[in-house]
Amino acid sequence: MKRMTRIVFLVIGIVCLIGVILVFAAIYAIHRGAKGQAVAEDTPAIILGCHVKDGRPSRILGERIDAAYEYLSKHPGAVAVLSGGQGEDEVISEAECMYRELTKRGIDGTRLYKEESSVNTPTNLRHSRELLEEVLGTDSVWAKQKQTVIITSEFHCYRGCLHAKQEDLHPVAYASKTAMPYVVPFYLREIVAVVYTWFFR
Repeated sequence: MKRMTRIVFLVIGIVCLIGVILVFAAIYAIHRGAKGQAVAEDTPAIILGCHVKDGRPSRILGERIDAAYEYLSKHPGAVAVLSGGQGEDEVISEAECMYRELTKRGIDGTRLYKEESSVNTPTNLRHSRELLEEVLGTDSVWAKQKQTVIITSEFHCYRGCLHAKQEDLHPVAYASKTAMPYVVPFYLREIVAVVYTWFFR
């Protein structure tokens, strides 16, 4: 009986240790994933959506829109895919919300392409890649390397770029800053999502 008890505690200890290692590995990956790099002026971008409240961007989506505006202003030759569908509690799609906000700030609407059928990050990237191929052409300069800027929250950059690589894109992160009250809950949720992605996606 004592031997069985020791085995049980050993197994529990190993499981806990593995869990701790995975958590710290995910934290490190998330931190590293938000580091961007310089890109050509005409490098296209994909802006990943987030929740829309009463037709207006949520705080997190608003931060992503700020980052998208900054990037598009600095890179006037770039186009962008605004990626995000319409949830049951949303009166407009996330893509439409981003389009309205960016054009309101002076970004030319002809540079913006709405992708409104996605329901999660993997479909965001898949459908956005297909739209870029349609817009830029499979024989374009972009199509040779498919370098693409992924604009999303700093905590979401790693997973966004990971899914982008699965879609044969060459992603570069462009992170939006997360307001302090949202840091802990969103980072905790993202740690779980990253570990899940490692094992099941």
